[in-house]
Amino acid sequence: MYPGSNPELVAAVSAAGGLGVVQPISLTHLYGHDFREGLRLIKRLTDKPFGVNLTIMPQARYMRQTDTWMNIAIEEGVKFFLTSLGKPDPVVRKAEENHGVVVYHDVHTPEVAMKVLDSGVHGLNCLNDRMGGQTGNRNAEDFALSLLARNVKVPLVCSGGVAASADLAQTLDHGYAGVLVGTRFLATDECLVTRAYKEAIVAAGEEDIVWTNKMAGTNSSVIRTPSVERGGLRVSRFVAWLLRNPSTKDVVRMAMLTRSLGTYKKAAFDETFQYWQAGKGVAGIAGVESVATVMARFAAVYAE
Repeated sequence: MYPGSNPELVAAVSAAGGLGVVQPISLTHLYGHDFREGLRLIKRLTDKPFGVNLTIMPQARYMRQTDTWMNIAIEEGVKFFLTSLGKPDPVVRKAEENHGVVVYHDVHTPEVAMKVLDSGVHGLNCLNDRMGGQTGNRNAEDFALSLLARNVKVPLVCSGGVAASADLAQTLDHGYAGVLVGTRFLATDECLVTRAYKEAIVAAGEEDIVWTNKMAGTNSSVIRTPSVERGGLRVSRFVAWLLRNPSTKDVVRMAMLTRSLGTYKKAAFDETFQYWQAGKGVAGIAGVESVATVMARFAAVYAE
C-alpha cells in the first residue's frame, strides 16, 4: 500500500469503520507531508483511530528515523503500530511505556510468527500468497490452521486476497479475527493514485498477477504489463547471490528499496507508467468506488 497511503484514504477507511494505517515514507516522500503535520491532517479529517506502519531495518540511520516517527506518532495520540521486517522488540518496549499502544507485526511463516510472539506483540498480520506488494508464500487457510494448532492466543489478521464480501466471509471462517485490505482500497475515489492504476486493477484477473523480485529483493506481486515483461521478473544471478549472502543481503535490499521509491512515485502519479503493485483480490474488484461503499459491504459480512 505504499502508493496508497495518502491521508485522505487513511482517514476515509477509519471514518467508515475500519482502521486506516499510514506508511511514513509514503506520507513524507511520496505525498510530501511533514510527518507530524500529515498525522494532524488525518486527525482533522476523522476523529476515529488510525495506525502507523513502521518498517524495521538494521541500518542505524533508518532506525533513528523510525524512532523519530514512532515518538511523533505517540505524541500525536496514535494507538496502533503495524511493524514490518525486523524484530519488533524495541517498538513493543516503547509501546508498553504507559502509552497504551497496540503492536501487530507482519509475519510470513508460522515459524517466524512463533519467534515474534516472544517480543510481546499483541497480534500477528499473516502475509499470504495472494497479497499485493511484497508478498508472502503461504496459503491463507493453511497459515491460520498452523498457528491455531500451535495454540497461538493473540488475534490473527489475514493479509492478502480480500477484496469482496465473499473473500472476507471465507477468511473469518478460517479463524482469522480480521483482515488487512490493500488492493481494494487502491481502486477507490479517495486514493490519489492515477486513474490508469485504478482502471488496471479493475480490469485485471488473478492470472494477470505475477511475482517479481526486482523491486525489493523479495517477491512482490504486480500486474503483468508490457513494461513488466520487458524488464523481466527476476534479478540477475549475481544480485540473487548477493541477496542470499548473509553479509550483503541487508545492504542490497536497502539499496533496492531506495531505488524503488522512484518507481513507486511514477506508479502513483504518472498515467503512462505501467508498473502497478496489486494482489489477487483484483478478481473481486468490479469498479472504482468510494471507501464508504466498500466498507458497507464488509460491515454487512461482520454483522452476519
